[in-house]
Amino acid sequence: MSTPDIVVLGNANVDLTTYMAHAPAEGETVIGHDFSIGMGGKGANQAVAAARAGSEVAFIGRRGDDSFGDMIHTALTAEGLHLDHLVQVPGPSGNATIYVEDSGANRIAVFLGASATLTASGAAEAVASLSGARYFISQLEVNQEIALAGLQAAGEHGMVRVLNTAPYSPLIPGITSNTDWLIANEVEMEGLLGEVGVSAKVEGSASELAGHIPQWSEAIGCNLVVTLGSKGALGFAPEDGAFFAEAPAVTAVDTVGAGDCFVGYFVSLMSHGSHWQGALRGAVHAASESVQRPGAQSSYPARVDAEKFRTVAEEN
Repeated sequence: MSTPDIVVLGNANVDLTTYMAHAPAEGETVIGHDFSIGMGGKGANQAVAAARAGSEVAFIGRRGDDSFGDMIHTALTAEGLHLDHLVQVPGPSGNATIYVEDSGANRIAVFLGASATLTASGAAEAVASLSGARYFISQLEVNQEIALAGLQAAGEHGMVRVLNTAPYSPLIPGITSNTDWLIANEVEMEGLLGEVGVSAKVEGSASELAGHIPQWSEAIGCNLVVTLGSKGALGFAPEDGAFFAEAPAVTAVDTVGAGDCFVGYFVSLMSHGSHWQGALRGAVHAASESVQRPGAQSSYPARVDAEKFRTVAEEN
């Protein structure tokens, strides 16, 4: 294998997905009409998406010594990921119980299992051993102290640091100052803005949001991307200003993992030389394609289609 260009730190788990008319309310039992077992975890999802987009990707995570752990290792090996830092530990692997409604909406409960054994020192050491990489990605499905350690180590080795603030919780000190690109959806962005004293509703047209995002970027302290679901995504870097990438009109079957697909493609396209604005556009198109198929990693565009999204990224 060649040297990884992207390092992803995060959770890997097995997704247990039931498809149903609507998710059960408290005390309610709903009979599903389909079921699948697939690979998931926000970190693993983003690593797989980046690999399918054509990048060499190293994944830092943990798996248990159970059958789910074997499934995780087999699946990520098949994706061509560098797995020297996917360490097997005693106990159960992570898993997610997912309900997908016929509308495409979803509800997810995650048990971290082996992923909860990650440590800040272990993350920092793993990142340092991959110092030849140019990009680093983390999310908040692992403890924030671990994400911060990874971000700091990545910064010490000159990597561009990307943080996806999902699932959202208030950020500990040091996170944003060690982040170059912060990616959040509308709800997460509102929470982040509240933390820095900016009272804002992240709603309205893309042009309206584009008028506000420079202030948000200055307040939070890094470049921003706000994912806007079926509308697309809005990005901002001070040297370039705001840029909106509109999503193509599609019929969503399952939105599980679409945000992770976006993150993986966004970073991979930048690693292949696309300007961030083009990478934003290509990532939106990749994520829009993913929602038309069920599952998380199983829904992501195949590696043979990567060139299609690079072409989208380079369009004027």
